[in-house]
Amino acid sequence: MEPKTYVQHLTDFAWTYGPKLLTALVILIVGLWVIRRLSRAFDSFLRMRNVDESLRPFFASLVDVAMKVALLLVVAGSVGLETTSFIAVFSAVAFSVGLALQGSLGNFASGVLILLFKPYKISDLLTVAGRTGQVTEIQIFSTVLKTNHGKIIVIPNSKMTEGAIEKITHNSEIQSHVSVLLEADSDLQRVREATQAAAEKCPWRLENHPIGVSVTGISRDDLEVDISWWTLGQHHAQNMESMYETLHTEFQSRGIKVAKERRRESL
Repeated sequence: MEPKTYVQHLTDFAWTYGPKLLTALVILIVGLWVIRRLSRAFDSFLRMRNVDESLRPFFASLVDVAMKVALLLVVAGSVGLETTSFIAVFSAVAFSVGLALQGSLGNFASGVLILLFKPYKISDLLTVAGRTGQVTEIQIFSTVLKTNHGKIIVIPNSKMTEGAIEKITHNSEIQSHVSVLLEADSDLQRVREATQAAAEKCPWRLENHPIGVSVTGISRDDLEVDISWWTLGQHHAQNMESMYETLHTEFQSRGIKVAKERRRESL
């Protein structure tokens, strides 16, 4: 092929694809500049809305990536490339990944909801599926609880949103109560005196709330009594331990006997 033929081909290529490539380059440069500005504006918007620090970088990155993917498709289309096949391949890959990670995606979606709506927060005492602990971390896939004995419980966020949660908030005033079975001939006045003495020994009791003693069940052989007094949320566990210990001591000192077993027949 003669040199003139090469030059002619290059000239034809430049006239045919040059304007498209130049246009695509301009669109790419301007688009990246606009995306950078929009990403910063979106991040500032999230900060103004007080979106959780764990979610803000994720949402900002998600929007940034989505805009860049859209920009690349626009650039490819301006050059003359067929974008339908790219979209189809991307959709198929996304669908396959979604099926493979559906459990993790469920935990992720639950984590996003928890961080957005804040049904509980760090330092709250939670009881979930029979497990009790203080919230130490709220991660995007799981929630971490710490028990009074120092054990760490990691619960998937999907479990946190699918069932009931018992929550005790830090610094909130709550009522701690225990149920005891006493012998049927127990003197209720002595029970109340023992409860009052036990409550006065508890350092975590709130004195501005009354002490509760109520009969909740009775049978031929035993008496069920609910005993309660108030404390702060962060002292709930210590308060419960103190209730059992002081009540046991006061009952023994007054000759109040706990029933050996619960009878099913009622009067």
